[in-house]
Amino acid sequence: MSEPSLYLRGLAYTVGDAVPLTDIEEGDPEQVQVFTRLGLRDFRKSPLSLPELCRRSVGETMRTSGADPSGIGAVLLAPTVNSIHAVGLDYPEVARILGDHNLVDAKLYGVTLNKCSNLSAALELGSSLLRANDYPEVLIVVGDKCARDRDRFMDSAESILSDGALSFVLSKTGGDYALRHLATSGDLSHLTRTYGVLAFVDNSVKHLGRLWRAIPPEFPPEKMEKVFSGNYNMLIQRGLMRELGTGRDRFYLDNLARLGHVFSCDVLINLMDYAASAPVPSGATFTCLTVGYFRWGCFVLEKC
Repeated sequence: MSEPSLYLRGLAYTVGDAVPLTDIEEGDPEQVQVFTRLGLRDFRKSPLSLPELCRRSVGETMRTSGADPSGIGAVLLAPTVNSIHAVGLDYPEVARILGDHNLVDAKLYGVTLNKCSNLSAALELGSSLLRANDYPEVLIVVGDKCARDRDRFMDSAESILSDGALSFVLSKTGGDYALRHLATSGDLSHLTRTYGVLAFVDNSVKHLGRLWRAIPPEFPPEKMEKVFSGNYNMLIQRGLMRELGTGRDRFYLDNLARLGHVFSCDVLINLMDYAASAPVPSGATFTCLTVGYFRWGCFVLEKC
């Protein structure tokens, strides 16, 4: 980025309780067996509604970030589904989330269509809003919940879906991580063509590889402390490792079996859990990769 860096702070998340894949309702035993062999074990199922998951995450973000609600110029709400009605996250519930944290003057934006790359899309929109306006911060909220367990098996066979929400403040003034680079790519042919599982995965891996190779040279891949991707099965992870030319030790895989794929949330959940497991030195850099149906994202964070 040629512009001054923006910063993430107040990262917070909430997920459901761990449920073994073998206990999934209406699950295909053969599919469960395949997923288990590919490194998946549990998914996260929450009795809470999606509005409540988001409300709890936002509450923790506002508490830990120390953000002044009057300085939050916009709230970006980014569920993976294309309509908030589809997941029960309707306007009165959104109003409650904003009202509980004195965010009633913030502009509300919805970020959809990008599926599990909604996090990168929300970062793009949030960055643009901060640079176009005089307010210092925006609040980004991503979250999703499956209505039926049988819908948790991704059509692309990448992973098993879990319930959760994540939020953070994107700021001009400072934070825990500096956003040093952000780029996305798209392939609108996905809207008109039918892709088989292998073709979809292959296309996704190639898009992420191009984004990886376009990271500015001041952030060399060999000096990246970790790469965080979604919690996809090990077949996907190994394909990414080959495409990026990195070893397994560079990828954070600890949450693959423990959490499953928390839609747009798990890339930053993985960062948070990694940082909680060992001290992260100032200046350490991380690459985050996001996969959507026709949109892919890559951003670099540096520990402040």
